[in-house]
Amino acid sequence: MTAPPQTPLAQAIASLTSDGLLHFLAAQRWFAAKGATPAAARVRDLIPLPWGEGAFAVAIVAVTIGDAERLYQVPLALRDRHRSASAEGDVPAPAQAVLVRDESLVLIDAVHDLEFRKGLGEALGRGARAESPQGMLWVAERFANAPEFDSTASRVGAAEQSNTSIVYGDQAILKLYRTLQPGMQPDVEVTGFLSTKADFKNTPALLGTIELHRGDERFTAGMLQAYVPGSTDAWSDALDRAKPYFNAPIDQDAPNAFVGDARRLGAITRAMHEGLACDDHDPSFAPEPVVPEDLDRWAHRTQQSIRDALALLEQQLANPSFPRDRVAEGQALVGRRDHYVGWVNEIVDGLGDDLGMRTRVHGDFHLGQVLRAPSGEFLVIDFEGEPARALEDRREKHSPLRDVAGMLRSFAYAAATAAMAASQRAIDTRTRELRTARWERDVRAAFLGGYLETEDDAPDVLPETDEHIRQLITLFETEKAFYELAYELNNRPEWVWIPMRGISKLFTSAK
Repeated sequence: MTAPPQTPLAQAIASLTSDGLLHFLAAQRWFAAKGATPAAARVRDLIPLPWGEGAFAVAIVAVTIGDAERLYQVPLALRDRHRSASAEGDVPAPAQAVLVRDESLVLIDAVHDLEFRKGLGEALGRGARAESPQGMLWVAERFANAPEFDSTASRVGAAEQSNTSIVYGDQAILKLYRTLQPGMQPDVEVTGFLSTKADFKNTPALLGTIELHRGDERFTAGMLQAYVPGSTDAWSDALDRAKPYFNAPIDQDAPNAFVGDARRLGAITRAMHEGLACDDHDPSFAPEPVVPEDLDRWAHRTQQSIRDALALLEQQLANPSFPRDRVAEGQALVGRRDHYVGWVNEIVDGLGDDLGMRTRVHGDFHLGQVLRAPSGEFLVIDFEGEPARALEDRREKHSPLRDVAGMLRSFAYAAATAAMAASQRAIDTRTRELRTARWERDVRAAFLGGYLETEDDAPDVLPETDEHIRQLITLFETEKAFYELAYELNNRPEWVWIPMRGISKLFTSAK
């Protein structure tokens, strides 16, 4: 196998079959191949770690899908089965974290082992290296200017998606990247740039990294960042602050408490984009003019999004899972397919050559990617981009207005979600609809107002005229809304009304 066979850890790993690995992976929220049909899985590399007396290792698992292999990082820990936890104060690993269980031992995902997390934090604090028999090097490093942190108190983050987070006390948070791709990780690259070169204060500082090296290949396996205790994500904050507005009696209008926050978030978003455009000498970040070929590519992608979503909608209209009260609206959208595609061409023609600049961007910007600190300040996080895309695609320069469009669509979802959560007894359907539209309208206007106000000496990255700025935002919103339509059709048919409403509003406002 990939480790000395005499060690108990290696013996446990050697017992893993392809089917066993796939069964484990399918139960993980971070596994990115759920929509595909993996053919096989194997441990390609096993890196024994220099703490825990041989109980811990990092496995690099290769999953075969079609003609390609995808790599995943799975830290492993070997526990005594009869102990409920590895150390006093730890908690039992959840069932989906178990890979092997026999009469005396259990092999688990090591992030659920307190001793592993402590050793990992200490390795980052002092710097550490380990190597697999196949020559893959594991390197943990805390940056020289980063403060020390206590690794004895740790917990696994609850809000996991494509990665796993480990929180150390109230000082640091380590993001372990589960999907591994060779190349520069934009999360590390952009966070480091903003906090050092751009002096952007609204993102937690980068403190260290974990990397994997094999020959000329380099993978980012983890990123250590400052932790903001007591913070909440802006999505939850927006919904909480919307409750009085939506639950007010029908004869009383409560103020929209998120309007001021949206304006400040718009200003912070503009500062982020100006920071990403501040260095003309770094080729990875230097702004570049948007050329007509760029616009054509963006337009074609939007038109393809329209065609794909409406083709799927047409198929799903007869599906029993499709909401019956939305069928007529869905049929109307399908019937306007050519109109929507042609409208994208009209936007392109109207923009001409006033297209602004291409810069590095957030890449997946929405309320869930923003923290609200206890001080009330907003902090932008997660510059990884869309995890399903290749690293080089995620590092591609784009119009910063694509981030703006992503946040505007997030406001639409927040308005709809807040309205659905409103008390059915407090307001009737018509009042709820009116408040949903007004909440979204006012928050959008405030965000755009904050974003478009800027200092005279700021980098000039947007189109020159407000009309062209708004046209470009509309192009990106259109792509996003039709992408959302396809997503909801595939995953949450009862939510299709949100992107359907967004599409209708986009084309109504353009008339």
